[in-house]
Amino acid sequence: MKERDKRRIVFCILLTLTVCVLAGVRQTAGKADGGEGGGTQRIYFANASAQPGVPVEVLTFQYPIFRSLHYAWRVDGELTECTGSSYTPTEKDLEKEITVTVSAEGVETRSLSVYCSRLPVLYIETADGTEDVSKGEYKEISYVLQGAGEHSYDHYEGTARLKGRGNFSWEMPKRPYKLKLDQKEDLLGMGKNRHWVLVPNFQDISLMRNTLSYRLSQEMGLTAMKTQWVSLILNGNYAGNYQLCQQIRPGGEQVPVTDLEEISHQAADAVIADGMISPDSREALREHLEDDLSWMSTGMFEFEGQEYPMPEGVTAPSLTGGFILEIATNYDEPTKFTTRLGQPVMFHSPVNAWTNRELADYGEEYVQAIEDAVWAEDGRSVFRGVSVHYSDLIDLDSLVEYWLVSEYFYNMDFGMKSVFLYKEIDEKAYMGPIWDMDFSSRSVTGFGLCDQWAVLNLNEACQETMWYKALVKDEMFVERAVQLYHLYRPVLQRLSENGGVIDTYYDYLYESAVANEALWFNGRGFTEDVEEYLKPWFRDRLAWMDEQFASPETLMRSLNPG
Repeated sequence: MKERDKRRIVFCILLTLTVCVLAGVRQTAGKADGGEGGGTQRIYFANASAQPGVPVEVLTFQYPIFRSLHYAWRVDGELTECTGSSYTPTEKDLEKEITVTVSAEGVETRSLSVYCSRLPVLYIETADGTEDVSKGEYKEISYVLQGAGEHSYDHYEGTARLKGRGNFSWEMPKRPYKLKLDQKEDLLGMGKNRHWVLVPNFQDISLMRNTLSYRLSQEMGLTAMKTQWVSLILNGNYAGNYQLCQQIRPGGEQVPVTDLEEISHQAADAVIADGMISPDSREALREHLEDDLSWMSTGMFEFEGQEYPMPEGVTAPSLTGGFILEIATNYDEPTKFTTRLGQPVMFHSPVNAWTNRELADYGEEYVQAIEDAVWAEDGRSVFRGVSVHYSDLIDLDSLVEYWLVSEYFYNMDFGMKSVFLYKEIDEKAYMGPIWDMDFSSRSVTGFGLCDQWAVLNLNEACQETMWYKALVKDEMFVERAVQLYHLYRPVLQRLSENGGVIDTYYDYLYESAVANEALWFNGRGFTEDVEEYLKPWFRDRLAWMDEQFASPETLMRSLNPG
């Protein structure tokens, strides 16, 4: 045999082995049946996902090469006519499980499944095999996330922890989850992070109100979370359409403020590197310094009953920012305060700000100065001995843009729940990100009228004294609102116009929404909610707002009818 032919044979063998190994790494099913016996035969999907028009090919490994293989393909348990090593899904197969069984005489039978969707598919397997997830404790899981569409070749897998989240939404049949990966991942191009949320959108039949508001916020320059819809398969069972979304956390990929908790981790690493504490205690020390931020002011920390000074060169930043605050009536975070007018404010991050009074007191005084200024006739207050205008304390454009988004959607929780603002070190505060918009725009729980102002008509709990009730009386705020409304009006119109954003999302979500509706019906169908409630809402709302924003004078009269 010629040397060239020998090299060719070796190359082909190596190529075959490489393809099999890569196929194993990219296995998408999350559900493989070992069949009979304890042999080493394996089957793998060559594809990262199953989508209409794209053949799903199964690869075999360590099957006898002279043994005839038999393939049986099923869709949702129904046997198809396909008997080859690949199956091409059709539109009818969307949101269904495709299973292939490979058999041969004298060897074990193997089965493998993959879920067919236009959307990315997230497979979660709990370590204990149950779906009993609580809000209090994390449950160990493994996960596989297969991409779709522009992310068709994206594939992620690993271990993570899962727990419940939310307040009112946790009481709904379809529950929200917090997903904490063991390793940071840039899931579907949304930025590298460990912390993610799975939003069920049970109250939003269209499944798109949150995503629409985040997209609008981004186009208007507000901070907004990145999100992708996924089909969730939990322990092998379809669990519905979910929104895989960044969690509201500090950092460049999410909220642009210094991450004080990450600085605590860096300080712990410096302590370990200095030899003060054993490397075996790294994770415990990281968690301790994150939970107790007092070291940022004192330069000292206590660990396992002994007090230590921070190593030379480890310094904390100025504690004039690096925090995210939330105004919410649930008032359930460890660090919280109430303003003089009764606004319930919590430190969303860092949650343990109370362990450093310098930081906690600064945040409380800063918010109080904003409240005092927006309610003052001249828009001014005193912050730490200095006379300031509210626009010196919090960015005016972000105030206006946040209000415009909230009004356009007529968010029923506006001013009462999930109202976020953030402040970077030595900078002014900003409103945002927009969050939790399922109680809006005529959803099953949104009762606003398109020819009314949310800011004037919402008067539950702390909504009576929310800042915007004062701001809409301020000429500077109103004038800037008119300017920004006309600047962003084309963006508002693109949501509901024919062929616009809602229509695009409708086509993309249709099969997934119908499958979700079959599992989690909540009073309306997907098509009904989009066509009879959501789109008409935005068209009617925009027409009414056009009249109100004709001029600063028109808007001022509309907002102050008395």
